[in-house]
Amino acid sequence: MLIFLGLVYAWSVFKKPLANAYGWNDSQLTWTFTICMFMFCLGGFAGARLAKFTSHRVLTWFCGACIGAAFFAMGYMTSLWQIYVLYGVVIGFAVGIVYNCVLATGNRWFPDKGGLVAGLLLMFFGAGSLFLSPLSNFLIMTYGLKLAFAMIGIMFVFIFLIGGLFVITPSDEDSKELEKIAVKKEASLDIIEFTPKEMLRTESFWIYFLWCALVSAIGIGLLGQIATISGSVGMSSGKAALMVSLFAVFNGLGRLYFGGFYDRRGRELTMTIFGIGFVLGGLALAFGVIINSSVLIIISLVLFGIAYGGVTPTNANFARSFFGNTNYATNFSLVNFNLLIAVFLGQYVGSTLYMKTGGYASTAIAITILSIASLIIQFFIKPARKKEHDCIV
Repeated sequence: MLIFLGLVYAWSVFKKPLANAYGWNDSQLTWTFTICMFMFCLGGFAGARLAKFTSHRVLTWFCGACIGAAFFAMGYMTSLWQIYVLYGVVIGFAVGIVYNCVLATGNRWFPDKGGLVAGLLLMFFGAGSLFLSPLSNFLIMTYGLKLAFAMIGIMFVFIFLIGGLFVITPSDEDSKELEKIAVKKEASLDIIEFTPKEMLRTESFWIYFLWCALVSAIGIGLLGQIATISGSVGMSSGKAALMVSLFAVFNGLGRLYFGGFYDRRGRELTMTIFGIGFVLGGLALAFGVIINSSVLIIISLVLFGIAYGGVTPTNANFARSFFGNTNYATNFSLVNFNLLIAVFLGQYVGSTLYMKTGGYASTAIAITILSIASLIIQFFIKPARKKEHDCIV
């Protein structure tokens, strides 16, 4: 299911066919992804709240039906606002709900291995665009937009109908045993349970939120420009497309590795290591663009892929290890709201600077500055304490 949910990050595969079919420009279509990310954040929060009234399985089935119906309806669009509503609002919101449900379910079954589980699940989420972009492109080129969207919609319904059968929260008996594991784990880490309101009043949350917005902006800004940056240093279109896959592969490996590494070595060392990866990636990118070196571009994409891969499992781990399991789903969804800032900052760094300067040197330098800033900021993140509530209003 997470592989299919990862299709939301493969929006670029739909942009050119839609532009050719309807005459919409790049700026108009880019807003679709922005709306989608906004609704993804709201969906994650809504999923955590709705789970109090119904099961994760029912939510998964409902969202699968909504996504399938939205893709089917996209084949009959006539106006720009319809793509905003169908892909941006409906699909973005539904993906956010299921994303939260699946991760929260995994966290409840493995309270002592939250990082590894989150990393493994998020590896498949990140790999979605790697597998589904070529499939979607093949369907569009072979059958046209209308039939391709219908096929994608049917696949979503089928996958979620089957996959939903396995989204099972622990029974009362299982919960008692798992609670013992969770309590033992929390005691060893000195974890304090926070409500969402209490979490929002801590300094730790807001410093982490700022850090996460910066590194997510780096990833978003780079994701949309990998092929064009590669082409700007002399790579062929085929090699440039391969660079997108290269980034996706190392991004998936980073998610898996750092998810488990967090469990073993803790947040501070984990964030420091991939924080250094961001800085080195930024320097390699900047020098690669300036001296026109494809080798340095490849090195930068490998470093960025691994480092950016560490961000999402760290988000899941941060919400759990800093603020507890009791309100994990809601707290985690609030952490993900950093994407609302990141998507605008990332688009500015990735495309606006290029349009203003006519080259990617400014983009590479901006990404390097953001990387250095994020590395410095992460050292100010300290374990949350209840007493902080008196300091932050």
